Amino acid sequence: MIFNTVKTGAVAVALSAALFLGVKAEAATATPYAGSYEATNVNTGGNDHTVWLPGLFGSAASAYWQFVGGAGDFKVGAGNATASLNGLIDNNSNSSLQLDLAVEYTLLSPNAPGGGGTKNGGFASGLSAAAKDALKDTWSYFDIKSATLTGVGALAGLKLSLTPYPLDPKEIPFQLGESANDKNQGLGGAGWFTWNIDSQATGGNFVAQANGSSNKHGDININIAPVPLPAAGLMLLVGLGGLGALRARKNKTT
Repeated sequence: MIFNTVKTGAVAVALSAALFLGVKAEAATATPYAGSYEATNVNTGGNDHTVWLPGLFGSAASAYWQFVGGAGDFKVGAGNATASLNGLIDNNSNSSLQLDLAVEYTLLSPNAPGGGGTKNGGFASGLSAAAKDALKDTWSYFDIKSATLTGVGALAGLKLSLTPYPLDPKEIPFQLGESANDKNQGLGGAGWFTWNIDSQATGGNFVAQANGSSNKHGDININIAPVPLPAAGLMLLVGLGGLGALRARKNKTT
């Protein structure tokens, strides 16, 4: 995981240098991110959120949903071939409304944006067109292999399945990389989807509304950071470093 942290920092430095010098990054060369990460909420107009579900329950709930506890799990497979996002989200206006988010992604082949280009509203602030192109050339683009939102608690029984939006052509696939979350210039991810109702909540107090017929879409926007090394692991590294220094001093004296 330390390797992931160093790798991410190195990518950021390289991109900063390229942008400063006006040099375009190598086209279609996606940055490798294999490993485990924390996925955290982004902020739009003062609303922390991970998932945007406009009109899911009409006016009975906010369109914004965020990770319970502030973080979910994001994993990237070898060669960025696969990715997954999992976590419990609750509604910003009613925390008793909770959904379990589970998404499996597969890398698009070729690795390229969809028919509508990239999802790049927020990250573009202050960046030239050349700088934006340089960043997008380092991103990975994913199709949704399977994705569900499953209700818990007050929403028990509710199940939504998520599909790319629009389905054909795949206009805005999930994108991963520096500034890819569409909200800031950190490491992140974002993509559009449409939801379909597989079953309603058994309680009947909240009735989900489909969004496909009204041509709406939902969003996923996340910040991504390497999972912190546990304290025990840090102590082990410090201990190993101390042993290395002691051995070096011993070698010098012999």
